[in-house]
Formats: sequence, structure tokens, C-alpha cells
Amino acid sequence: MPDGVEAFSTLRCTDLPEQPYEGFNACHYTGDSPDHVSACRINLCKKLGIPGHNLIIPRQTHSANITIVDRTPFPAQSLDDTDALVTALPDVALCINTADCVPIVLADTQAGIIAAVHSGWRGTVARIAARTVETMCSLGADPSRIHAAMGPSICPACFEVGPEVAEIFNRSFPGTPTVISSGVSKPHVDLPAAISATLTECGLPPGNISTPAACSFHTPHQFFSARRLGIASGRTLTVIINRR
Repeated sequence: MPDGVEAFSTLRCTDLPEQPYEGFNACHYTGDSPDHVSACRINLCKKLGIPGHNLIIPRQTHSANITIVDRTPFPAQSLDDTDALVTALPDVALCINTADCVPIVLADTQAGIIAAVHSGWRGTVARIAARTVETMCSLGADPSRIHAAMGPSICPACFEVGPEVAEIFNRSFPGTPTVISSGVSKPHVDLPAAISATLTECGLPPGNISTPAACSFHTPHQFFSARRLGIASGRTLTVIINRR
């Protein structure tokens, strides 16, 4: 990310990866104890040096819905059924929870606009990344200045899908090789490739787009994976905050 913007994904840091909520988990709607979630959030806010109401965490539903955070405190009910956040406010941490899906952070530091996106396969097909870029531009961002980075998520080698999902990707991204079918018993999908193609179509320079550095399924000690643990488990939190 460019200077003036802080972005990161949290680590579980656990020796008990088979325990579904062991380690850092700030997700409030997947079955963890409220006390554990609250303690994790308090510790994170202390490290970021922000009040609790500046930590913005939506309830994600694999939608293509985007919320502009234009004030704090921000009403909690306005964060339900939301899978992307955009703000121009400084010192407001936009957060996305994932456990194999792709988290994306975006920033135009010249305009002071940042965003955080949850892009699973449904959101990727719905082009939630493009919709988020459009929302950023409505506030003054320019695609040529936007930097995007994807956080830890399931890699193409691990993301096995059924033939119906593979066909959806073949139809939705005809010019991009997002489906791997050779050498595997079932097709695999490359979500970062599809997201990169979407962002490039929006006008982001390819050099401004970073793909995931780690696979959530391969590294259970560091990241949560719903494919390993089930959906009743913790989530990796990806955060972006404008420090201008």
C-alpha cells in the first residue's frame, strides 16, 4: 500500500489449529464467544490507537452490497448484509472477515479514499471489486491512482469446485484462464486471476494490483480456513486504515 495507508491481515498464531476459534478472531457472527471476540477487538483497537467505534466490521453475506462509511459512530444495522466498505475518513479501520474467500484492500491516497472488499466466488462473479472501484470514484478516486492488494485466501491448487461453478467462471471471464481442469480430478478456480482481470478492466494499472502471498488452506496455524474447519469457525481479519 502507498504511504499514508496502513493495511494488514491478522494471524491466528496458534498451536491448536484444529480448534475452530483458537487464536485471534474478531468475527461476531460465526459462533465464537462474545467475550473472546470483544477481547480481540479491544486489543486490536489499542494497537491501532483508535476508539472502538472506529473499527468498522460488517456482517457479510456473499452479496455485492457496498456501504460508504461517512461518520462514526456508524449505525451497526447499516453494516448488515454488506460485503464491501468505502470511506474518506481518516483513522477509521475498514475490516473484512475471511476464511478462504479473498479479502481486497484498495486505496487512492491522493483522494484519501480507501476500501475493503470480501470477494468469494459469488462476489467475484458479481464483480463486487468493480462496483467498489465505482463507489470510490463517486467520492473522488481515480482508477489510475488506486492500489489494490489481496490478502490470504485459498489458492487455485486448493480451490476445488463443481462443474457448475467452473462453467459460471468460464462464461463470466471468457478472456481470462480462471478455471484449471488439466491434471486434476475436479476443476479448480483461480479467484485472484478473476479479481485481477476485473480490476484491470476498471482501469487499475496491472502494476498496482498485488495477489495473495499466502494460502489460507495451506497454513492453518496462521489463518482460518472454512474448508478445514467448517463455517462455524473463526475468521482472518483484513484491515485498511487511512493515516493521513
